[in-house]
Amino acid sequence: MNILVDTHVFDDKPQGTRTYLKGLYSELILLAPEWNFYLIANNIENLKKEFGIHKNVIYVELQSQNKFYRLLIELPLIIKKHDINYAHYQYISPPIKNCKQIITNHDILFEQKEFKAFFPLKYRLINSYLFKTSAKRADILLTVSEYSKRKISELYKIDKDHIKLTPNAVSLTNSNLIDNKAIQKLGKYILYVSRVEPRKNHLNLLKAFTELNLVSKGFKLIFIGKMEVIFNDLKFFLDNLSETDKKAIIWLENIADEDLKLYYQNCELFVFPSFAEGFGIPPLEAMVFKKKVLCSKNTAMADFGLPDEVTFNPHDINEIKTKIEEQLHKDFELDNIYNTILSKFNWKVIAENYKEIISNHFEKL
Repeated sequence: MNILVDTHVFDDKPQGTRTYLKGLYSELILLAPEWNFYLIANNIENLKKEFGIHKNVIYVELQSQNKFYRLLIELPLIIKKHDINYAHYQYISPPIKNCKQIITNHDILFEQKEFKAFFPLKYRLINSYLFKTSAKRADILLTVSEYSKRKISELYKIDKDHIKLTPNAVSLTNSNLIDNKAIQKLGKYILYVSRVEPRKNHLNLLKAFTELNLVSKGFKLIFIGKMEVIFNDLKFFLDNLSETDKKAIIWLENIADEDLKLYYQNCELFVFPSFAEGFGIPPLEAMVFKKKVLCSKNTAMADFGLPDEVTFNPHDINEIKTKIEEQLHKDFELDNIYNTILSKFNWKVIAENYKEIISNHFEKL
């Protein structure tokens, strides 16, 4: 079995698809030593650092950074040269199909009426065609949550039985933590980990934090994530904050995993107020560190199965405020719930299921 994995995303900034591919294939490479894995990117030295050296892994260097050249010319040539059985792509596959295709479509939130405003028109017009076409042509179609599975089936008219689940899992562990005095000096803080864009709903968390006047109680609010889109409402709110509040709100980017662990470990409360997610990894990461978690109950996040005490409507600032106050002043026994949730999102288990999906498909050919 020769499997090509399009890992060109490792040439770019960290994102969810990188986490997904690294977690899934780091395990599958070990589980299937009889299969050959062809990993492609422009920077194969970086790929080697991510996945390591294995007898069944072949790194293939892309010659161009142009996505159209990659899809139209390079990928079909690589597939033919190496006699590939299956090629695995994220969202979009090449128009020339010269082997079996595996597509992971993580979400189609931009197709949903209630979330279209969060996505530029050009993005929606182009990707609506490409995502739908690729999904319908896929020999194996994957997604990461029951929520996304329902929506892909509903909006793209694809039989739910044809869509298989390979969820995300947690890569961070709470082991080998080394104290960081700079983080400890921050004192008490509420944490939110996510890139900044309107869909992620930083604004309502900011409003809740300031309206509760948590600064006067010694709290800070820390956001960790890339500034993708600083939209007008958020900018206006930040510009009109008091100097005291401004000093208590900290924005961080490009945090190394080891430091990210410590930010999780030392927070008083983790809040995830996103309006819409295809999955949503950060709340699970906070659970690994046994932290108090408050999570939006919208879209895929409802699949986690968290109790009402720790979920909220992300549009309702009053509910967010009430739940924050309850979490800061009460202790909820959630260890068993956390353990049950985390046991489902384990890369080894997910990779075993994925191997079975491919094997079953191959046997039917």
